Amino acid sequence: MEHKSDFLVLGGGIIGCSVAYFLSKTGASVTVLERGDTAFGTAGASGGLINWITCGETQMELFMRSQDMLEHLQEELGADFELNYNSYNMQIISNQIEWDASAQLIKDFKLPGFEAKLIDSYESHLLEPCVTEDMLGSIYVPRVHYLNPIKFALAFRNAATRLAYRSAAVKHGAKFVNGAEVTEILHEGARVIGAKAKGECWYAGTTINCTGVWSEKVSAMAGSTAPIHPIRGEFAITEPVKHFCNTTISSAQYQTIVQHPELFPAAAIKYNLGFSVEQTSTGACIIHGTREMNSGLDNGVIPEVIEMLIQTACKFIPKLGTLRIMRTYAGVRPGTPDGDPYIGLVSGVPGFCECCGHGGEGIALSPATGEAIAELLIDGHTKHCDISRFSPDRVEKV
Repeated sequence: MEHKSDFLVLGGGIIGCSVAYFLSKTGASVTVLERGDTAFGTAGASGGLINWITCGETQMELFMRSQDMLEHLQEELGADFELNYNSYNMQIISNQIEWDASAQLIKDFKLPGFEAKLIDSYESHLLEPCVTEDMLGSIYVPRVHYLNPIKFALAFRNAATRLAYRSAAVKHGAKFVNGAEVTEILHEGARVIGAKAKGECWYAGTTINCTGVWSEKVSAMAGSTAPIHPIRGEFAITEPVKHFCNTTISSAQYQTIVQHPELFPAAAIKYNLGFSVEQTSTGACIIHGTREMNSGLDNGVIPEVIEMLIQTACKFIPKLGTLRIMRTYAGVRPGTPDGDPYIGLVSGVPGFCECCGHGGEGIALSPATGEAIAELLIDGHTKHCDISRFSPDRVEKV
């Protein structure tokens, strides 16, 4: 059986859903093929923290545009994805080396209206009484946000689907197909004309690769090159309790591990061990924060890593030690060799567009990424963000 649409989006995670939504808004017909269930891949393995201080400087324009869009997206998408807008993040500092590394980070990374600052142990405890006073202080990071990543991705999907219903008379909008793993990229000469999935052919004028950690494989099928370095993170979910955590609390240890690896055991370096804790609207706490680079695609939980993660978090938030762990899981994020995503058309492979490799910033960058892809493919250029530095053509072809 054959299917035809203007655009074929491969991957129904947060990036694929955003791309489908913004393309659908233009009146184009869009089909999304997802190998599993929409939003339950990398998006389902995200803590949902949107923090500018963890975003690379090269990605800041995309980040800022996304933040401008977030404020009104809940209303536009007609969904509550539990956005806690314009909150703050506290990154706990446990020793002088971390304090010095944090001070340098703040000095090097300044944005108007986004000034982080160092605060002492007393002030930190006033802001977050749940943290121990046995610390040197913390980085106070303003203007960060938290949202439910699965609900966010589903909001894009559902809004895109509603657009399909509204314009069904002219066959415009988005169709989502789950359980549709891509087995072949279809060509007509050098040109990509679609993909094969579920034993059926799905044709489109442009095919967009948003398959996350599987993007390198899909790119190779198309004749493109998009190296992906998987980054695995471990997660633990506690029982729901009365709210005691005002905002996201994390560790400043990441900077120290990078700058002074000699101070840490091998396991802490391998898993880039820190922690981040958010208490959800249900009262459950999400404990996460490991970053195992080049991990492969295995998303199985490593018990000893979960144990180290929980112990590290409990050291600074003692109450966590009294809570039952209800669930543990791991997720793999799509990193790239230079840390920047691939966004744009591929020279030499007409009809094929890369939109992948966002690492741990997929949630944060998804609104502006979807908007930019729609502008590029519909108008031939972007209006709000310069995405030229993210061109997949920067990768040496093999």
